[in-house]
Amino acid sequence: MAIGFFKQIKVGKILYRPETFYVKSGWQVPSQRIFKKTNSVLAPKPIITVALLFVCCGRGFAQRMDPAGGSIGISYTGAPAQSFKDTSGGFGYHAFGINIHVPLFGNRNQVIENMVQDGKPHFYQVAGHAGFETFRSTIGFIKEQRNFYTASAGLGGTFSGGKKNIILADASIGIASDGAVIKSNDVKYRFSGLFIVNHRHSATVVYQYGLVFTYAYGRPLPLPVLGIRKKISSTWAVSAILPVSLQFINKLNKDMSIGFLIRPAGNRFQLQNRNDFATTSSNVFLQLRQFELGVSWQYRFARQFSLGAEAGLLGGGKLKFTEPENRKLILYTASTKPGARFRLSLRYHLPHKKAGVGNTEEEMLRVN
Repeated sequence: MAIGFFKQIKVGKILYRPETFYVKSGWQVPSQRIFKKTNSVLAPKPIITVALLFVCCGRGFAQRMDPAGGSIGISYTGAPAQSFKDTSGGFGYHAFGINIHVPLFGNRNQVIENMVQDGKPHFYQVAGHAGFETFRSTIGFIKEQRNFYTASAGLGGTFSGGKKNIILADASIGIASDGAVIKSNDVKYRFSGLFIVNHRHSATVVYQYGLVFTYAYGRPLPLPVLGIRKKISSTWAVSAILPVSLQFINKLNKDMSIGFLIRPAGNRFQLQNRNDFATTSSNVFLQLRQFELGVSWQYRFARQFSLGAEAGLLGGGKLKFTEPENRKLILYTASTKPGARFRLSLRYHLPHKKAGVGNTEEEMLRVN
């Protein structure tokens, strides 16, 4: 079954004109001898269509993987105080953050060359990432405002053997604590990660399965995940990753997209006990559980820069304060009324070589 013609492919310093490509095992592979030398210079079209998306919810879930290269981002997040249901006061925060993603090694920009040499578009890419965010938080029944800090660093990788599966793996170490705990050198490190297999069922459908370790539900949880991403039109796609998120994405044009989402938005922090709780422990855990229904907007306004905005409604909120060595021993619980959350971000994309796929395929290769 012929699938199309491509004007030119550049391998090293030589330009080739492929005549016809055929579909084999879900990938486009050359049939026998299909290349002819050519001297004209034309931009190559993409030769593979792969679709994968793993939506990472909350900044504490997993770091963004950017298939197009490295990036540096800054953000501001605001959640005005949500009133407690059963006591006075409320809970809210304002946060500023910075994160960086840097490709370390791999051959993602050699997909075409790999296909010509081996008959299949295999690749791998390993990257390092780090993030830092500071929260100015108010907790109604605690007199002083508390400054929380989250920081993490880790490695992530994307791997493909050239068949129908693309594997995402990520591992991170970090902290989430108030400043007083950090100053007392009593901070506890925490770990998060994921291992996801993305199985390309067709050009428009990808199945996903694997395991994630996350704090998005307010406590450390290893969660098996099952998901599907389907392109339902030329601009719309739906991504359902259970029990992580549900998202509808609309690609308005090559530079702008919007999304509608439902996801958990919790976290867990260490908090110094200043006689606020009936325990002899110097620190306690603050477990925040809540869910977000929201909308997101992304705009690439220049070659190296993009803007992002999110607005959402937080519901199902609950704060639990537990003993540090026994999270089942609850010291205090408070439920919150629904409230708003918004976020603004600016990202600088580091210069990079093309990965061998087009704009649509690069967008679908993102993990948000």
